[in-house]
Amino acid sequence: MFKTTLKSLLAHKLRLSLTALAVVLGVAFMAGTYVLTDTITHTFDQLLAQTSAGKDVIVRGSTPYSSNGPGGDAFGANRPLTPAAVLTTVRATPGVAAADGNVSGFATVIGSNGKALKKQAPTLAFNWTDQRQLSALSLRSGRGPTSPTEVTVDSGTVKTEHWKLGDQITVVTNQGSAAYTLVGVTGFGSADNLAGATLLTFQTPTAQQLIGKPGFFSEIDIAKTAGTSTDALIGRIAAELPTGTEAVSAQSVAQQTASQIQQNFGFFKTFLLVFAFIALFVGAFLIFNTFSILVGQRTRELALLRALGATRAQVNRSVLAEALVVGIVGSAVGLAVGIPLAAGLYAALGALGLGLPSTSLQLIPRTVIVSLITGTVITVLSAILPARRAGRVPPVAAMREDAVIEETSLRRRAISGGTVLAVGLATLAAGLFAGAGIALVGLGAAVTFVGVAMLAPFVASPLARALGSPLPRIYRVAGHLGQENAARNPRRTAATASALMIGLAVVAAIATLGSSATASFNGIFDRTIKADYVLTGSSARQGTITPAVEQPARQAPGVVAMSPYRQTVWHEGNATKQVVGIDPVAGPQVLSLKIVTGSVQGLADNQLLVDDSVARSRHWKVGDTVQMGFGATGVKPVTIAGTFKTNQFLGNYVVSDAFVGANVNQVADDMLLLRTSSTGAAETAALSRALAAYPNVTVKTAAQFKNDQKGQLNTILAVVYVLLILSIIIALIGVVNTLALSVMERTREIGLLRAIGMQRRQVKRMIRGEAIVVSLIGAVLGLSLGIGLGAAVVSALSSQGLDTFALPVSTIVVVLVLTALFGIGAAVWPARRAAKLDILQAIATA
Repeated sequence: MFKTTLKSLLAHKLRLSLTALAVVLGVAFMAGTYVLTDTITHTFDQLLAQTSAGKDVIVRGSTPYSSNGPGGDAFGANRPLTPAAVLTTVRATPGVAAADGNVSGFATVIGSNGKALKKQAPTLAFNWTDQRQLSALSLRSGRGPTSPTEVTVDSGTVKTEHWKLGDQITVVTNQGSAAYTLVGVTGFGSADNLAGATLLTFQTPTAQQLIGKPGFFSEIDIAKTAGTSTDALIGRIAAELPTGTEAVSAQSVAQQTASQIQQNFGFFKTFLLVFAFIALFVGAFLIFNTFSILVGQRTRELALLRALGATRAQVNRSVLAEALVVGIVGSAVGLAVGIPLAAGLYAALGALGLGLPSTSLQLIPRTVIVSLITGTVITVLSAILPARRAGRVPPVAAMREDAVIEETSLRRRAISGGTVLAVGLATLAAGLFAGAGIALVGLGAAVTFVGVAMLAPFVASPLARALGSPLPRIYRVAGHLGQENAARNPRRTAATASALMIGLAVVAAIATLGSSATASFNGIFDRTIKADYVLTGSSARQGTITPAVEQPARQAPGVVAMSPYRQTVWHEGNATKQVVGIDPVAGPQVLSLKIVTGSVQGLADNQLLVDDSVARSRHWKVGDTVQMGFGATGVKPVTIAGTFKTNQFLGNYVVSDAFVGANVNQVADDMLLLRTSSTGAAETAALSRALAAYPNVTVKTAAQFKNDQKGQLNTILAVVYVLLILSIIIALIGVVNTLALSVMERTREIGLLRAIGMQRRQVKRMIRGEAIVVSLIGAVLGLSLGIGLGAAVVSALSSQGLDTFALPVSTIVVVLVLTALFGIGAAVWPARRAAKLDILQAIATA
C-alpha cells in the first residue's frame, strides 16, 4: 500500500501541489510572524542591554504600583522624581566608582521643512552627562552641550534632515518652542538611534527645566568599583536613601522594560497569528474539498484495491498518508518561505520609521515545531472524512463504469450541521454577551463557520440557480450549462464556496465593525463635544501638546472658550483606570457635561466628577472620598463633587486639568478644545497664525477632526483587509482546484458537448459561468454571515460606546463585484484546459 500511495501522489502532482499551496501560504504567514516578533524582541533586548551597559545600580523613586500591568509604566516616566541632593549621598557611598543624575522625558523636534518630525517612534530627551560610561549615547562628532541654548541630536535624525554642526534646531518642550544650536551628533551604541526614536540631550539644568523639574532627576545611574558586589552596593546605598527612593540593579530595570516591550509585541504577534490561523482554516476547506473530489474520481481504482484484498483500514490509511505527505511538504516549504517573509516585514517596519538596526533573523526551535505540526495536523484532519469515504468503496464498484461512492444521508448531515451551528452560536454568544473573552468569540465564530458550511449544500442549488439566472441571457446555452453545473452538485459547490465564505465573512464582519465604529464615534462626538475647533499634536503618541500652547490659543481672535484635554492613569489598588482633566470653567462650554448630582462649577483640584452609572454601581455619592493613587505622587484623597451622565469622550472620571498636571512628571495635553464666535476659512487661518510658533500643533474644525478619525480607522481597516487577502487567495485557489478537478471528472461530458457542436469559446464561457456562480454563492453566504457576526459584536459592545449599527453598503457592493471578477480569473486556466481537450480522446475517456 505504501508504494500505491506514492504512485497516487505522483499521478496527481498538479492537483496536490495546488492543495499544498494553501498549507504553504498559511504556514508561511505563521512562521513569518514568529520569526518577525522573535527578531524584534531580540533586537530590543540587545538595545536595552546597551542602555544598561556601564551601569550597575539605579536609584529611583519607589512606587507600589506594578509597572507591567495595563496602564503600567515600565519606562519610568511617571515614577516619583529623585531629589538632586541624593546624588551627593550616593557618590559618597563606598564602592561607587561613578554616579550621575539622569533626566528623561519627551519633546518634539521641528524638521527642516518647518513641520514636526512625523515618526512612529517618539522623540526622547535627556541630560548630557560627562560620566560617559553611564550613558548609552556615543559621541559621533562635536561635543556635549555646555550652555542652555545647545543640544545634541542622534545621527539618524541628523542624516535624514541634512543638519550639520552649528545649525539652529527648533525644539518644543514643556516651556514652549525655542531654537537650540546643534553642537554634537550622537549614536546609540553602534546604531544611529534607538529603534527610530529621535534622541536629544541638553545641559543638565536645562533638561530639568524643559522636560523635568528643577532640582530633581528621573533616576541616578551608578557604576561600581572593581571587586564590589552589586548586591552589597545596593544594600549600602539603600541604607542611606531617604523615604520614597529605592536602589535596584540596572539589569533588573532592563529586564522590566524588556518584559513590557514583550507584552506590547505580544499583542502584535497575536494579531498576526489570528490571520495566519484564518488562512489555515480556509485552507482546511480547500484540502477537504480536493481530497473529496480525488476520492470520488478514484472510485474504480479504490474498488480494485479492495477487490485485490486491501482492507478498509488500508485504503483509509493510504489516503491519510497522502494527506500526511502533502502536510509535511507544504509545512516545510511554508516554513522556508516564512523566513524571507519575516525579513521583508522587518525591513518594512524600518522603512515606516521604526528604525530597527540590522540583526540576524531569530529562528528558534519553537517556530519550526509549531509551524510543521500545525500545518501537518490541519492537513491530515481535513482529509479524515474523505479517507473514511474512500474506505467505504465496495469491491463490486470496480465492475461498474458509472460507480460512485455512496454519499452520507442528507438528513444526518442536517442534524449534525444544525447541532454544530447551534453550538457555535451558543459559544459565540457566551463570548460576546457573557464576557467570557475574545478567545471564546474566535472559537464560536470558527464553529459557526463549520456549521454553516455543513448546511450550505441545502441552499447551494437554489442559490446557484438564482445567482446564475443572468448567465443564460448573457452566454445563452453556455451560460445555462454553467448555471446548471454549479447547481447539480450542491455538496461540491457548497464545499468550494465555503472556503471563500470564511474569508469574506471576516471581511464583512470587520467592515461592519469599522462602519459602525465610525458612525458611533460621529454620534458620540456630536453628543458630547460642543467645540468648534480641535487642536491636536502632530505625533501619533498621546500627550504631545505643551501647556505653553494654551495661552496663545485662548487669546486667539474669535476664541470664546478653551479647555485642554489631558489624560493619565490612576490606581485603585492593583487596578489601573483612566482619568481626564479639563478646565473647570471652560470645560463645560466645549464639552456636553450633563450633571446628575452635585456641581461642576469651580471644580477644585481635590475634587472629582464620576460617571453616574459607575457611582451607582460603587454606591458613591456626592461628598464621598476616593483614594486616587498616582505613580509620580502617591495616593491623593479626592472628594466627589458631582456625577454626570455617561460621556464616552470623557470616560468615567473627570478632574481639573491642574490636578492631572500636578500628579505627572511631565505635563502635556492630548488636545485643546475651542469654542469660537464663528467658523470658516478666515477663522482657521487666524488660529493658525496665532499658533505659528508651535508647528507641531494642527488646527482642525470639528468636521475635519471627525474625518481625520475616520481616515485613521480606514487605514487600520486597510491593513486588516490586506492581511485577509491571503485567506481569500487560498479560497480562490480552491475555486481553481475544484474547477480543474471538475474538468477532469467531466472530460467525457465535455468531449460529447464538443462533438455535438459546442465551440471552444462556449466551453470557456460555461466554465467561467460556473466559477462566477460558485464565487457569488461564497460571497452571499460570507457577507450574510459576516454582517450578522458584526451586528452581534456591535450589540455586545453597545455599552462600551459602539452604540450605532451601520451597514457597510459600499464594501458589500465592492466585494460582490470583485468576487465575480476573481471568479472569472480563477476560471481562466481550467477553462482553457477544458477548451483544449481532444474531442475523440475525451469521448473515449472512461
